[in-house]
Amino acid sequence: MTAAEQNTVKWSDPFLDQMRLTGDPLADNAVGALFESGGMFSVWELMKQLVQNDHPAPDQLPSELKTYLQATAQVSAPGPALVECGQRLFERCGPEILTVLACYSLPASYAARRGVQVLYRTGYLANRPNHRVFETAQMVMDVLTPGGLDPTGRGIRTAQKVRLMHAAIRRLILTDPERPWDEELGIPINQEDLAGTLMVFTVVIINGLHRLGIATSAEEQQGYLEAWKLIGRILGIQEALIPDTMPEGNELCELIQRRQLQACPEGKAMNDALLKLLEQKLPPGRLRNWPGALMRYFLPVEIADRFEIPRFEMEQHMLESAAQFREELEHVSGEIDRRLWVLRKCALLLLRGMVSAELGGKRTPFILPTNLHHGWAQSHRMSLWPKLR
Repeated sequence: MTAAEQNTVKWSDPFLDQMRLTGDPLADNAVGALFESGGMFSVWELMKQLVQNDHPAPDQLPSELKTYLQATAQVSAPGPALVECGQRLFERCGPEILTVLACYSLPASYAARRGVQVLYRTGYLANRPNHRVFETAQMVMDVLTPGGLDPTGRGIRTAQKVRLMHAAIRRLILTDPERPWDEELGIPINQEDLAGTLMVFTVVIINGLHRLGIATSAEEQQGYLEAWKLIGRILGIQEALIPDTMPEGNELCELIQRRQLQACPEGKAMNDALLKLLEQKLPPGRLRNWPGALMRYFLPVEIADRFEIPRFEMEQHMLESAAQFREELEHVSGEIDRRLWVLRKCALLLLRGMVSAELGGKRTPFILPTNLHHGWAQSHRMSLWPKLR
């Protein structure tokens, strides 16, 4: 048995096997009571309002939902200074973080054979690709914007809504008489899959930035992790599955990937829809090569091949060149390596596409704080373009 195949010190295969059989009793109980009372539609509308407003929850909430909201809001917040350091990383290179999210984190999720089955079964991306990318990016924005992790911040409200949605999906799948759930997959949206999701929002993001040649300090990495650890607790991830440090996060991520990483037809269908959407958000021409080039650059070769991600030699060479010379980075606030200016441009174009996205035939406001938008745009125009002249 190789070192990579051995159990880790803090987590083991038997433990994660058990976690695949474990759901989220708090949210499951709340959703069960709400379904039985026939009030689920009004709950979705209410949660939408809670996310869009920072005001406390109204008194007329159903008792089950009020109990759920009170319980999920009672999480221990990390030191503000450390979280602010992680949020400053997002302020410095948020467009690149969102690019890594779209071109690495999401495809890596689809490469998890057992975990991807829930997404495929609900048709959440294949049938509504705008929704998946839009809502995922909005959650990242809500969490990493200053104030997002305050007691009534948008990041807290968004996580509460997502957890409730997970419980509703879990119930619908397990009670579907026409399409019985495969027990080999474990409970839908189980604890191992939730922990894997936390890893793609943290460890995979930091590793993706590193592969792009974007340096991050140990303090930035830990601050970024601390912000998402808080969200992980609100999402109902058990404490035993939340790593204390980034090295522990890498350990857990590697173990879950060893257990789960296996391209399957369902994952390929999900990634095909994602890649098509990202290409459509960019103007015609060579810029549309970048989402595919990035996916192939980030993912293991065998996964990229099974997903049939196209090859773009010029873009691949630029990515490899930037990573090779990462020690020459200009680690100045708001700036990235000049070789990667095109990634900033692509990221801003993708953001513009999200801002103007139509979801379900209507415009849904994408909340992009003005200070971040202006800072990222100014960095692109004032710091990068002059150096290319």
